[in-house]
Amino acid sequence: MVEKNPVTSHFAAAFRKHLDGDLEMAEKLYRELILADPASADAKHYLGFLMQQSDRLPEAMEQISAAIALDESHAEWHFNLGIVLKKQDLIHAAIDAFYTATTIDPDKYFYWTNLGVALEKIGEYSRSEHCYKTASQLDPNCPDAFYLLSALYLKLERFAEARYFNYRGIVIDPADSHSKIVLGQALYELGRSNDAITLFENWLQEEPDNPVARHLLIAYQGSPAPAHCTSQYIERTFDSFANSFEHTLGRLHYCGPQLVQNHLSTLGLTAKSLKILDLGCGTGLVGEILSPYAQELVGVDLSQAMLDKAVNKQLYHRLHKTDLQEFLFSSSERYDLITCMDTIIYLGRLEEILALIFNQLNAGGLFIFSTEKTSGDHQLEYQLNVSGRYSHHPNYLQNLLNNAGFKIEKIHDVDIRKESGCPIIGQFICASRPPRENFSIKFGE
Repeated sequence: MVEKNPVTSHFAAAFRKHLDGDLEMAEKLYRELILADPASADAKHYLGFLMQQSDRLPEAMEQISAAIALDESHAEWHFNLGIVLKKQDLIHAAIDAFYTATTIDPDKYFYWTNLGVALEKIGEYSRSEHCYKTASQLDPNCPDAFYLLSALYLKLERFAEARYFNYRGIVIDPADSHSKIVLGQALYELGRSNDAITLFENWLQEEPDNPVARHLLIAYQGSPAPAHCTSQYIERTFDSFANSFEHTLGRLHYCGPQLVQNHLSTLGLTAKSLKILDLGCGTGLVGEILSPYAQELVGVDLSQAMLDKAVNKQLYHRLHKTDLQEFLFSSSERYDLITCMDTIIYLGRLEEILALIFNQLNAGGLFIFSTEKTSGDHQLEYQLNVSGRYSHHPNYLQNLLNNAGFKIEKIHDVDIRKESGCPIIGQFICASRPPRENFSIKFGE
């Protein structure tokens, strides 16, 4: 009968307790083993690892370093030392440890991602990029390296690459990690348009009455774009979005309210002097900017859930749940200022609504709105994008405004928001209804 090695048995017992989560007993057994055999590198490493788990970082660093001094052949030990060093902001030392781990065992993708993160932290962007790409090649089914590459490229303002690698990460994430909308766009942007179309066709088969699936399928198929989004699509989209709306727009760096505030601050407006209509008012983000100038502030939106949020802010004198064009068509009121921020993007053809808005303005009144801008050399007047939103050609907008009778006071390109961290180019526009003789709004009086 072969007798068991008591040292080996002692370590096995300690390691088993460690795996079972009994850290207190595991630590006791590791320490007993080290006391009996100071050359036990395994015990010192795993005691150090245990201390890392317990956030006792200086002790963890001491024990793992001692283990490596006894046996430097284990890539995992160098990696664990790197983690401990990085947590203590000892970045250069962590880089050395991670690099040693990749040298001993170059096939572990997470060795490379951690080395890349540490290199990125000290501005070694080219080396960091190399690490992330190496990791993505080692395990092309793990999204981590793709997301890290995307974030690095965003930092470097290499937006096309940032979008590409973000989409690569999305399509290999677990199926339930992203909505059908996000996954569909990622597939499309990676050139897998047929897969994206199939995704939305299957969605529509599962939910034949779903207006979001129907609208997006039109966009992905490249079918002739409808003149505007349906009311059902707008309601479904924003009712489900209301609770996270303001947080999400903040994360996307949506600048609509700030653009309105910046422009109005240049006009010398008198407080509480204007009758204002806020079309597509949502939760009242722009209303917060308009309120100080408003003698009366009226909001219009199709989403009841968004309007409920706006009610709580107590900014608006009246709120209407209705389609914008229906409201304008049925209303006989006149306003000194009409805003329509981040709302025209849900309308394609604009002739009718611009004419209605012109008729709702007092002479000398202002119309302020934003758009998304068609990209490249696209010559269509407007297009329905796979985001579900419309973009408009600048020439189309300017011709329509002029033909409707507006005078364009200001128009300039602006990054209206970010999507996947990349800027969405839009336009901020202020147009006025020319004053009749001897009549205009007297700003600043």
